[in-house]
Amino acid sequence: MSDFNLLTISAVQSHIGPVIATYLGADRFAEVKPLHWVDSKDAPVRRVFAYAQLKGGVIAPRWGYSFDFVPHLVAGKMQWHRTEKSAIFDAFVDGQSAELNLSYMWGEQGLLEGMTLRLSNAVRQAQDFWQLGRQATSVYDQVVALNNRPGAGMYTQLPVAAAFCHALSGRQEDARRAMAAYIDRGNPREDTVLKLWAALDGALESGVRPQTG
Repeated sequence: MSDFNLLTISAVQSHIGPVIATYLGADRFAEVKPLHWVDSKDAPVRRVFAYAQLKGGVIAPRWGYSFDFVPHLVAGKMQWHRTEKSAIFDAFVDGQSAELNLSYMWGEQGLLEGMTLRLSNAVRQAQDFWQLGRQATSVYDQVVALNNRPGAGMYTQLPVAAAFCHALSGRQEDARRAMAAYIDRGNPREDTVLKLWAALDGALESGVRPQTG
């Protein structure tokens, strides 16, 4: 192992970026910010792949979806993320593991050791996950399944993503239950609560992507 030498994220990106672009397909995935790639070809459902910084000089992969029709909260107000650059994780798989994590605290040698295989495995798992959304398991069902897993409460956007996925699948009671959980956790302003319910009602009534301003 090399001596301690904490790399900057820009240095990490210079090594990881070209490899990830090759594995994901640069014709589909755009690198919208360091260690964060978005595929908008099937918007309003966008596929997102990213590396999150963890304590101890480690980055870990995650992959999932960003939905143009799902809102988020900022300082108690409802906002939207409907562009490639503003895409966020509404629902994702946390790929943090000893097999996929990468360390950037031991210089370039420490980062490069086994890097290609770890990147390849992470992208393969992400692609397997997205492929399920194209086949028997729909994207909506994937999100609902993620929201039903133990420990799902730690993921901020997951309840509201599940609410809209339930709504667009015609499951009214499940949609309202998930939205209530999101509101309870997020503690939005009173006027924002009304907007959240109105957006969900639009999805329930139309059965398609809600059209909101």
